[in-house]
Amino acid sequence: MLSFNNIELFLGHQKPALTVKSLKIDTGLWALVGRNGSGKTTFLNTISGFNENYKGKILLNNIDLKSIPKIDLAKQISVVMSKTEIFGDLTGLDVLFLGRLPYQNLLGKISDKDKDIVNNVIHLLDLKPLIDKPFAVMSDGEKQLIMIGRALVQDTPIIILDEPTAFLDVVNRKKIVKLLHQIRVKQNKLIIFSTHNIDLIEEFCDNLLLIHHHCIHKVTNNQNFKVELTKLFNHEV
Repeated sequence: MLSFNNIELFLGHQKPALTVKSLKIDTGLWALVGRNGSGKTTFLNTISGFNENYKGKILLNNIDLKSIPKIDLAKQISVVMSKTEIFGDLTGLDVLFLGRLPYQNLLGKISDKDKDIVNNVIHLLDLKPLIDKPFAVMSDGEKQLIMIGRALVQDTPIIILDEPTAFLDVVNRKKIVKLLHQIRVKQNKLIIFSTHNIDLIEEFCDNLLLIHHHCIHKVTNNQNFKVELTKLFNHEV
């Protein structure tokens, strides 16, 4: 689904580029892990089409990512950023319907299909208590659930999340990662999320993308996530 060949991502002035030699990412729940400033957000922004400051080729279903129009890319990849967006006086239901924008005409008319998809996501994620609640007054955990819901409403095969468990307590961190795992199983999606909370990775994730020495490495679950993560954070690799 996503393939990378001889990638150099430029992270800023006097910082080494983040490299990806050769990598293929298919369906599954993938955790992206690396130290602060290692390029996790830049990598996710690049996959999402927000950053084109790189060398090499990134292919989405064998098509060069840079050549895909943004409106078409929005039907392939949905994004949940770490800093929750501000939606003014919008309710949870209003935010969910924003996920249907890539499919609507210039008048933004909501179709019966849009309503069916939103209702299905509300049921799947048990969001009914939040649909009439103003987004601005929701807790961090509630906001993340709505934002994940919006990504599902967008109905894309790929979901990208930047630090979805940031600012959450232990209970809500596990709830979010477990939910991502359930979505991956039920809907066979590719879900990539960056995180510093490594305690839940082994339990729920299929694969790990590890940033070390300015390079992204793939680590499969049977290679022992804990060993690789311990090496990373203890400077042993």
